[in-house]
Amino acid sequence: MNQTTKSPTVAVIGGGLAGLASAVGLLKYGFDVQVFEQARQLGEVGAGINISPQAAKALIGIGLGEQIAEVGNVVTGHLQRSMYTGDQLAETLFVEPGHSTSRYGAPYYTFHRADLIGVLAGAVDPERVHLGERLVGLDEGPEGVTLTFASGTVHTADVVIGADGIHSRVREVLYGEDEPEFTGQMVWRALIDGDAFPEGFLGKHGFYGWIGKGSHLMTYYLRGTNFINITTQADADGWLEEGWSIGGDPDEMRKSFPNATPELQSILDSITQCSKWGLFGRKPTENWGRGRVQLIGDAAHPMLPNAGQGAAQSFEDAYVLARWLDTHRADPEDGLEGFRHVRIPRAHAVQRQSLANSKLVHAGDWEKRQEVFQEREKTGDTPLGLGWIYGYEPEQEWSIRREYPLSSPAAVEV
Repeated sequence: MNQTTKSPTVAVIGGGLAGLASAVGLLKYGFDVQVFEQARQLGEVGAGINISPQAAKALIGIGLGEQIAEVGNVVTGHLQRSMYTGDQLAETLFVEPGHSTSRYGAPYYTFHRADLIGVLAGAVDPERVHLGERLVGLDEGPEGVTLTFASGTVHTADVVIGADGIHSRVREVLYGEDEPEFTGQMVWRALIDGDAFPEGFLGKHGFYGWIGKGSHLMTYYLRGTNFINITTQADADGWLEEGWSIGGDPDEMRKSFPNATPELQSILDSITQCSKWGLFGRKPTENWGRGRVQLIGDAAHPMLPNAGQGAAQSFEDAYVLARWLDTHRADPEDGLEGFRHVRIPRAHAVQRQSLANSKLVHAGDWEKRQEVFQEREKTGDTPLGLGWIYGYEPEQEWSIRREYPLSSPAAVEV
């Protein structure tokens, strides 16, 4: 930590995964951080979350390695299967057979969201977290940024981090009305009792992906084998509601996946409660902030979940942001400009990869998709072309800008 210059004060808007991770990272480097969350309590709706190796490295880098290891399931790989026949279509390995270390330098984890939020919140002094504070105004002045909240609270900080999600109020203030667009995808989520199924039910990795035409499901264990998390994604013509916790009908969910193999059907039949939501997003943009105001996570770069990088990219943001501000304490605007310079091309590339994967996985031309999977596996990549994402080293590469091709190898028309 650079201790020769007084640390800027930082206000983080949003107490979700992105906001708390950025707070933890900044606190590690000695910043005076205050978090403002509009909800009355900290928490994330939904059960399971995947954190890929490079994002685990970012969490380790901000000092949470032991804590995440205590509450996460280490995943040795993914098996992709046909939802109609059960045939194996592809395998992603995070630990090579006969080895005990990760291919990518850190584990691939699955977490119950409540556990991960608990780890992040536990690393922030509760006195620094202000709940029930909805941002209504933001004024950029020469002496700092003044924030006004619906409660009447007024707070001034040297730096403001907008980590308030896809409907970011900070983004709206900076750039005007900017409604996200429906992506043509909808998601179902459910959580079932893992102990109700035989040992090894989800295979040697405890993680099955089930692929169909126009849809797929992911099923994996949480908290050991206590729960099986189910997340599905399907092409949809339209969506009238948006949200993370809209109640769903389990029978409607089951009908969305006809002709399932008996093994998958037994999972679907076990669902008694579910939620659904439409996936919304934005085209990649460089409108990530200005001056002393910085957007991160979904506020800056919302991701389709087809590369499993929504939270992961937020954690990369958190680590890289802390490093840039630490090395630019005398001029935080310069630090934030550097942050954007290195993070924007990478996040844009991940957004493109996620979009391309949604088309590939749901393709009608299954033979072409299998050719793509197999060709990547021959080169040592993952079937979904994610090796370049997983291999990122945030602690070594935080200050390096890399350019990525406009069309990655994953962008295969099928």
